[in-house]
Amino acid sequence: MRCAVRIVLGGICAGMLLQPLAKGGRDSDYWTPENMAKRQCTSVHLVYLPELPEHTAAYQETLIEKSAPGTYFSCNNFSNGYIGVQELGQKDEQGRPIRVAIFSIWDAKDTGDNPHAAPEEERAKLVACGRDVRTERFGGEGTGGKSMRRFDWKEGQVIRTLVVERNESEDFRRIAGYIHNPETGKWELMSCWRVQAVRQGLGGSCGFVEDFIRNVESKTNERRATFGPIFRWDGSAWHQATQFRFTRDANPNDNINCHINLQRGYFSLATGGNIAPEADFPPFSVKEIRPSPTTPEPGEDVMDIIRDEHAEQRYTSESR
Repeated sequence: MRCAVRIVLGGICAGMLLQPLAKGGRDSDYWTPENMAKRQCTSVHLVYLPELPEHTAAYQETLIEKSAPGTYFSCNNFSNGYIGVQELGQKDEQGRPIRVAIFSIWDAKDTGDNPHAAPEEERAKLVACGRDVRTERFGGEGTGGKSMRRFDWKEGQVIRTLVVERNESEDFRRIAGYIHNPETGKWELMSCWRVQAVRQGLGGSCGFVEDFIRNVESKTNERRATFGPIFRWDGSAWHQATQFRFTRDANPNDNINCHINLQRGYFSLATGGNIAPEADFPPFSVKEIRPSPTTPEPGEDVMDIIRDEHAEQRYTSESR
C-alpha cells in the first residue's frame, strides 16, 4: 500500500512509510515504465494455479532467501487483500532492521484512493486483532483496513500464513489473517475484518516480491523468496496449487528471474541488484506456467482454526 503510517512496534514509536505516497493518480506519469525503471525494482509474481475462486481458506509457506530495506514478500495476494512480511527502511535502537508482518483487507467496493471517501457502511470494519497488532485505514491504491505488528523474521526462515473467510450473514463475511510464530510454535492472529459480501470466496491468489521504497538506490538491492507449498480449502477438502505462472509489472528492468529451488522443490522469485534474467535452462519465462510437486496437506493446527467459528476471539484472548 502506498500509504504513510505511524505505529508503535515493540516499544519503538516512529513515523514510517510502508510505501511512498503516489506522486499523482493511478494514471500519473509516476507510473510510466520509464520512470519506474529509474527508481525501483521490477515487481515479480507467482500466480497460484489451478484457480479456485470460491475457496474459503488459504495456507502458504514462503522461504525468505534474501531481503533489503523496503521489501514486501507477499505470501498471499487474494481478491480482497494480502498477507505477508516486510522489511521497513528503518532500524531499531539496537541497529537491527525493523521487520514486520502485515495483513490488509480492501473495502468491498472501489471508491478511489481516499480512505475517507468510502461510505461508512461499505468500509471494512475491524472485528478483532492480535497482541501488539496496530490497525488503521489506508488509501493510495484503493482503500481498506490494514494491520501490522513487529515480527522479527530472518532470512533462511519459512514464513507460514493462513487466511480464513467465514460467512457472517447474507450481506457480510469475515476475513481473518494468521501468522505462525516460530519462536512460540503457535499460530497468532493478525486481525479479522467484516466486509460486504459482494462476492463469496477468496478469489484468485498469488505471491509476489516488491520494492516499495523506490528511491533509485533500492533497485540495486537483490530480493529473493521461494513460494510453496500453497493449499486452498473449499469447505470440505484441501486443493494444492500444482502449477505456477510467472508474471511481472510494467517496469522494463530485466534483472529478474524465477527458477526452481532444488532444496524445497518450489519456485524462487528474485528481483533487483545483479540478478541475471536467466537462472534456469531452459529459463522460466514471463507468463509461462510450470508444474510443482505435491506435498502432505496442512496439519491439525491449521484445521483447528478453520473449524473454530470463533477463532479470532479465542486467539485474541489467548495471546493477551
